[in-house]
Amino acid sequence: MRSLSGLLVSAVFAWALLLSRVAAAGFLDAKTVFQTNAGYDPRVAIAADATIVHRHGGPFAGELESWQRKGFSVGRMFFADSDAANAYWTGQWDGTPYPQDVERNQAGEVVKCAGVRPYMLPTDGWIRYLEEMTDASLEAGAGAILPEEPLAHVFTGYEESFRELWSQRYGRPWRPQHESDEARYLTAQLKNELYLKLERRLAERTGAFAGRDVAFVLPIHSLYSNIAAQLVAPLGTSTNLRGIDGYIGQIWTGPVNWALGHYGSPRKSFFASAYVLYDYFTQLTVASDKKLWLLVDPVEDDPDHTWGEFARWYKDCVAAMLLMDEVDSYEIMPWPDRIFLPGHSTGGGTPAPEEYRVTILAVTQALQEMPLGGRRFLNIWPAGISAAADAGIGVAIADTLMWQRQSHPMLQGVYSLFLPLLERGMPVSSFVMERAHEAAYMARFDVIVLSYESFKPADPAMHACLVDWVRQGGVLVVLGGHGDALDACTDFWWHRHNCDSALEALLSELGGTASQEGLWPVGDGWVLRNPISPAQFAQPSVAEQMYLPLIHQAVSKVGKGRLHESGSFCMQRGPFVIAHAETKGLRLTGRLVDVFDPELGVIDGVELPPGTSGLYRDVASLMNATESAVLHTTHRLVASDRSDGVLRLTLRGPAGTPGVARVFVPNGASPRVTATNAQGDTVRVSCRMDKDTVLLTFPNDPDGVTIEIR
Repeated sequence: MRSLSGLLVSAVFAWALLLSRVAAAGFLDAKTVFQTNAGYDPRVAIAADATIVHRHGGPFAGELESWQRKGFSVGRMFFADSDAANAYWTGQWDGTPYPQDVERNQAGEVVKCAGVRPYMLPTDGWIRYLEEMTDASLEAGAGAILPEEPLAHVFTGYEESFRELWSQRYGRPWRPQHESDEARYLTAQLKNELYLKLERRLAERTGAFAGRDVAFVLPIHSLYSNIAAQLVAPLGTSTNLRGIDGYIGQIWTGPVNWALGHYGSPRKSFFASAYVLYDYFTQLTVASDKKLWLLVDPVEDDPDHTWGEFARWYKDCVAAMLLMDEVDSYEIMPWPDRIFLPGHSTGGGTPAPEEYRVTILAVTQALQEMPLGGRRFLNIWPAGISAAADAGIGVAIADTLMWQRQSHPMLQGVYSLFLPLLERGMPVSSFVMERAHEAAYMARFDVIVLSYESFKPADPAMHACLVDWVRQGGVLVVLGGHGDALDACTDFWWHRHNCDSALEALLSELGGTASQEGLWPVGDGWVLRNPISPAQFAQPSVAEQMYLPLIHQAVSKVGKGRLHESGSFCMQRGPFVIAHAETKGLRLTGRLVDVFDPELGVIDGVELPPGTSGLYRDVASLMNATESAVLHTTHRLVASDRSDGVLRLTLRGPAGTPGVARVFVPNGASPRVTATNAQGDTVRVSCRMDKDTVLLTFPNDPDGVTIEIR
């Protein structure tokens, strides 16, 4: 027979489950999500707010329902770019094969992902296929529709359907992308437009569903990793599309390293590359009504990497992600089976080492609690200088970066504007030119750095917005030359404006010429012109002698003081301290829990050497109290309260991975610890005293474990 306390515990869990179901009713309200292609499994039942069932073809309703029964809000994800079920293009869907809609390279070969699923051209037929998939998802009760990776390759365009669409769009015979820079640009532009059409149609289909509100969310890759992989996708161009409720910024070690591999410099930093990618997604949605989840993946698909490499990269990704203090929602991982279940080759074999799994869950708990907003510090925390008043520096970019043919290394002219600043600890952001018409977004920037060597503005209206921004007090740093093959194409809009290049068109509106150098006023703002190619800044000496002085000169005109070159990043968000030492060390003082430590150790300050990242919880105030307190736990701390001298905490987590909690105990007294699960059964807890704290370790339970500390 169950004890009375066991029945009370069961009642508490039943009520908590009911509350979680109510809270999970809106997918857009979810702070943390994860993605799986399987049904509920207690070993991967991470207690996030929502889950995403990723099943492209075949039955999926049972998997979706299995997570719903456990209280999760559930979204349905499927591939927008590829026929994973091989059902559409082979004729299994409607009896008609569509080989003409499959992406093909110059040799006429089908382009496939992982050699198994062909990439698709978004024709009307392919869109209808995905609309049917959307309908089935809605009827099955999905709380969100997530068409993943609406993207295409820019080295394709040889498919029969595309040739016809080209002729319809441009009113002339098809030209292959390899023929010229203009043909490459026009190929990418049309593929971008076709995927915008796909997104619009699926958003309308989702919005027209009767009976309940369903979120429409786009899981996308960053512009920079797309360039590295020769992909084109509507990113900035999608921000004005009606019906999009939000994005998932898909980042993991693969894209971070792909992008970094296309930057030739003796100074290359994984952290800085991750920072650029995370910032890009932030700039897509900040100061808008769209939701953003930033993804952090503890692993990747490449089997040639080790768990040690994954752990090191994961720390850098977490730090870079959390420095985006205007975002507080996260996809904590995709495919948790690669981490928690056996049978995968990831990292040399799965499941992941227990210590790493515990660290991932400790980080996930921090993500669950992470507040919006933060305060940046220099060199020393918390006694260092606050850098809250730094000028907002943006690097102008647009989707046309993916359309223009880039010489190798393909990110040389773009990363060279970011990484020399980041290695000095100077925050810099992408400035998404497709959002230039949004006053609230433009107001975020004091200095914008622009070069048209790597991209051209698709719309002259972007120039009008930039000119207005300068006149109102902005400082525009214009770099690089002009007159390349695209500038010379007489079909483009700047020739209709009687200009020989996009750069000349811009500077003519700013009272200058493309050959002009120096600084001149425009209204209340300034233009600073230097014809040096940004690609040269990849050389540290050129960046030091040319680029940095230009940036400091621009900032001096803003009137916000000098830029600080701390060589590191440090930010406080609520009780959490995010730290990365890039080229200079960083010192933190006070009593901190090391969230990356699987034992959640308490340290008295830390010196971070260059090239390392840290995530800490400030617990000084908790440890000065006269009562016991929870310092940090693994995911998920459902409840914590104290009454009658008893501290109670309830945690949920995936079975098979230990739950861990670090608890402060005044005067180092040995506590009496008991624990029960949701059924009221006793759970064994390991206790290890460490001065004035105790480390609790116990078997996780997705239905929860309640621990009492007397």
